Amino acid sequence: MNKHNPVLALVGNPNTGKTTLFNQLTGSRQTVGNWPGVTVEHKAGYYTHKGKRYDVIDLPGIYSLSGGTPDEQVARSYILNEKPDLVINIVDSSNLERNLYLSVQLMELGVPILMLLSMCDITKRNGIRIEEDHLASHLGFPVVPANLVKDFDVKGLYDQIETSLGMTIEPARITYDEVVERALEQLMPDLAERMPEEEPHRLRWRGIKLLERDTTAGVTADEELQEQVEKHIRAIEKHRRQESPNVIADDRYGYIRGLALDVISRDPEKKITYSDRIDKLALSSIFGLPFFFFVMYLVFLLAVRLSEPLMDFIEGGLEWVFVDQLGALLRSTILPEWLAYLLSDALGNGIATIGSFIPPIFFIFVSLSILEDSGYMARAAFIADKFMRKIGLPGKAFIPLLVGFGCTVPAIMATRTLESKRDRVFASLLSPFMSCGAKLPVYTYLGIIFFPKRADLVVFGLYMFGVIMALAFGLLLKKTIFRSEPGNFVMELPPYHFPTFNGIMMHTWFRLKDFILRAGKTILIVIILMNMLNLITIPFAAHEEGKISVLELAGKAITPILQPMGISSDNWQAGVALVTGLFAKEAIVGTLEGLYGEGDAAVRAGFGTTAAVLAYLVFVLLYSPCAAALTMLFKEHGWRWMVFSFIYLNLLAWMIATLVYQLINFSATSFIWIGVAIALTFAFYGSMKLMGRSKHHAYE
Repeated sequence: MNKHNPVLALVGNPNTGKTTLFNQLTGSRQTVGNWPGVTVEHKAGYYTHKGKRYDVIDLPGIYSLSGGTPDEQVARSYILNEKPDLVINIVDSSNLERNLYLSVQLMELGVPILMLLSMCDITKRNGIRIEEDHLASHLGFPVVPANLVKDFDVKGLYDQIETSLGMTIEPARITYDEVVERALEQLMPDLAERMPEEEPHRLRWRGIKLLERDTTAGVTADEELQEQVEKHIRAIEKHRRQESPNVIADDRYGYIRGLALDVISRDPEKKITYSDRIDKLALSSIFGLPFFFFVMYLVFLLAVRLSEPLMDFIEGGLEWVFVDQLGALLRSTILPEWLAYLLSDALGNGIATIGSFIPPIFFIFVSLSILEDSGYMARAAFIADKFMRKIGLPGKAFIPLLVGFGCTVPAIMATRTLESKRDRVFASLLSPFMSCGAKLPVYTYLGIIFFPKRADLVVFGLYMFGVIMALAFGLLLKKTIFRSEPGNFVMELPPYHFPTFNGIMMHTWFRLKDFILRAGKTILIVIILMNMLNLITIPFAAHEEGKISVLELAGKAITPILQPMGISSDNWQAGVALVTGLFAKEAIVGTLEGLYGEGDAAVRAGFGTTAAVLAYLVFVLLYSPCAAALTMLFKEHGWRWMVFSFIYLNLLAWMIATLVYQLINFSATSFIWIGVAIALTFAFYGSMKLMGRSKHHAYE
């Protein structure tokens, strides 16, 4: 990023259309990564206007600049240290009062601001009218309405940004309670002495942070200054009979309420909004949960049914090009047979496998993008709230668990938004139960082979079974290890709105690209590696051919443990796949595809029965998360919880998968294995109970 180009920072609450605006401004000229030193997502892009380049930074969606979460710390740090040329504050005009709290904090920083009012169509539909010019005169910076969903005038916004960059913008100053203002007045000389190069408005902001007891704002207070700050805080709290941070927050909201009364008018006949009408069904105590399950089933139904013909077409076409044609060409040269095999059969089948997974992944991502952009996902969190609290977690924990459907690693990172360490550890342990994107190829691959007419139901059932097991395991954790009460959470429900086609496609493209580059690369490498290892043989008298591949020998050593869940010694490929799945779940497909080698018929013959494949899928769903997720558990919560997750989830997976197989494929020996599984369940519970009684909880 060239600092000579104007830098624009997009700041706003979640669900205000910030990402939609970013996509509208930058189009496909975007990069996605992490901020240096932190794991919060970083989006940057640019656009050109009148021959000049403008760099755009999409800061994380936040509700305040208090620094209570990593997202807030990243946003505040960027604005303070990088000093963007213009902060574009995206505000949901249909809920102006709530959104203005962040705007007020941006004003206190004294940054140049352009306020963009989004959701104007919803605001109008709800009978709300905002006097933009009147609002701008109060705030001290431009306020422009915009409909980001339909007929968005991006060129007009380019011109407005250019005009704002040429203006001298001085945001209005909030006047606090007299006792707060007196404290700030007395602190300013001391702060100016310690920070002589700081601008006056920044000194005032730092003084406010000190009075809020905000230790994350980078304000260095020596012992003398700290004593003075504490004296002022005691005076404020004695005067207002509440804690100092709450006094400052109340004064901000008082300013906002007065401002809203002055610039907002409402149609008295339109008290029930469009969103309220939909929520009568979506949030109903009777129909809310069935409606949620119906919506999620539709997602998997569409993903599987629409992708089936495309999968066959793509896989067949890629096999014809890379296996048949390329194989024939390579074998007609002087290349040795083993090299021709690796370059055509191994590599070609790997490319065909990856290509066949693009359609279902694409349709899943499209569906989830629609649900997120429309505002329904927030309702799903609201519906889940009462279940979350029953298992010992705050409703806010649903958000990182929802992230787990994409990937367990960011799901564990997302638990940082939870206030207590107890809740963060608890939610992290449940995140592997949410079937991540890497497990979807496994479900789809085996589902279509064994249940071609009901693959959608199988995939949906596995996802829902994961949720049910998360609730059961969460309840077990609550009764044994995490017996204290969870934190509280107030949930926000944004208004419904129609998602834009460009926004949906942009979200889908970035997720799909990540899958192809990350998961696809893993699958391809594993397929080639498995084929290479399968070519390496050693003498083995007990084998009918007198020799055995290294992989087959390793696989047959594992299968006795897996036999109670239907994996026989002849199906050693399935055992090897589970080991490679510890490194990356998508590697399971690569291993099965690389080792069976003879198509779907070989896979069906290997597993033998539907009971065996169902048990295997359940095991894949429940067993240890991948190496990357275990590493993140170690980084976030320490080695004890990493080991706990690895051991207990593998045991749980074996017990449940064994029960599934033995109950479906019942025989005389089933009594023994069911008894073993039940005995392990009691041992499982007893060991967790002992951990709960220990005085040395790792999360405290």
